[in-house]
Amino acid sequence: MIVTWRGNTRDLNGMNQEGGRSNLKVGDRLEFDISSRTGIFQPEAVPGIGAFEVSSNHLLLSNFTTCSTFVIENLEGGTELIKARPRRLGMVIPFEMSRILIPSGLNIVELTVFSPPPVMLGPERAARVAESDLFKLDTASKYFAVLVTLCEPRLRGSSMAAVPSVQEVVERLRVTDQFKGANRSSINYHIDYLADQKLPVSQWAKYVDGGRMHSKREALVAFALRFDLVREEHLALLPDLDLSC
Repeated sequence: MIVTWRGNTRDLNGMNQEGGRSNLKVGDRLEFDISSRTGIFQPEAVPGIGAFEVSSNHLLLSNFTTCSTFVIENLEGGTELIKARPRRLGMVIPFEMSRILIPSGLNIVELTVFSPPPVMLGPERAARVAESDLFKLDTASKYFAVLVTLCEPRLRGSSMAAVPSVQEVVERLRVTDQFKGANRSSINYHIDYLADQKLPVSQWAKYVDGGRMHSKREALVAFALRFDLVREEHLALLPDLDLSC
């Protein structure tokens, strides 16, 4: 397991250094603290505000504080996050790559963690699922390109980004031969087809707390990312981003 951190840190000899990295193996434990005065991350500090422990196939995080919540974000997309609340011990981090955010005064200390590789079941033991039971999406289709475009901001790590509007989808795709002449009506057709025929998203597009109604676009993005129907690798299906502006 690898833990890296940004910003100034202080080693055990009291020397300042820019960022840092710890390599941990199975059975290792790393307790850490954050200076209340400088906000410097201090690995191997005892007593600390938290600790990492490495088991044979997963990473555990403990939060020793009484009032600070640690936030663990999935760096592989999907806007997933979990929270290690105060006094929580031995919480399993389920992500292979994660960003851990720890409050420190008015600042946030950011750690990047690479967990042990997952243990996978061999194909000969994997349960067979009938093809008809799966969500079948044609990755070469126009509707799938529309779905990837809707998911693109979240897949690129912008967890707070709004789902693209229909007009933004038109502008993103019509530079390709496949979508030459695309307009709002044609994109809406693909969105309706996805929501009504391909994915069971009706339960996502209902009134929720506060009476706000999720749009079909939001419902499709939430569903596709939650079930890994659209992944980072699918971004290669989209035209290159214009970064000149």
